[in-house]
Amino acid sequence: MSAVGTVTLSPLTPELRAGVLRIQVAPEQVRFGGVPATSVPAGDREHPRESVVILRDGEPVGYFQLDLRSVPGAPAGEDIVGLRALAIDLAAQGQGVGRAAMLALPDYVRARFPGRTTVALTVNIDNPPAIALYSATGFVDAGTGLYHGGHAGPQHVLLLKL
Repeated sequence: MSAVGTVTLSPLTPELRAGVLRIQVAPEQVRFGGVPATSVPAGDREHPRESVVILRDGEPVGYFQLDLRSVPGAPAGEDIVGLRALAIDLAAQGQGVGRAAMLALPDYVRARFPGRTTVALTVNIDNPPAIALYSATGFVDAGTGLYHGGHAGPQHVLLLKL
């Protein structure tokens, strides 16, 4: 099914915060990316992270963070930004929202972080829907092998060239 409406990305603003904090995922998904109620405060504390809201027709339906330090287990550098804590609200899953958000990601990163040419992330090997999403939107294996330092088990390391 395709996304209903228009999917856009926005930095987290005070006006969007309450809607983002209400985003929920299935219980079995929490171990992979957490929930915004936990991720947002962590992002608030760490200034190299930017909280990003996925909006559908102006309403928050997803969330992730961009980390200027990359992410653990992935390559790092002045040209790399890390993607972490992606969560799509359970009510919006399976509707193309995640795909639309990841397709909008390159333009968002270029606009917000000029000079960054690569997005890095890690994705758990036990999360086939997320692996499929990233693969379908241009992320490729980094060639570094699996990252074994994640709290939820081994992870693929993926890169997206912008």
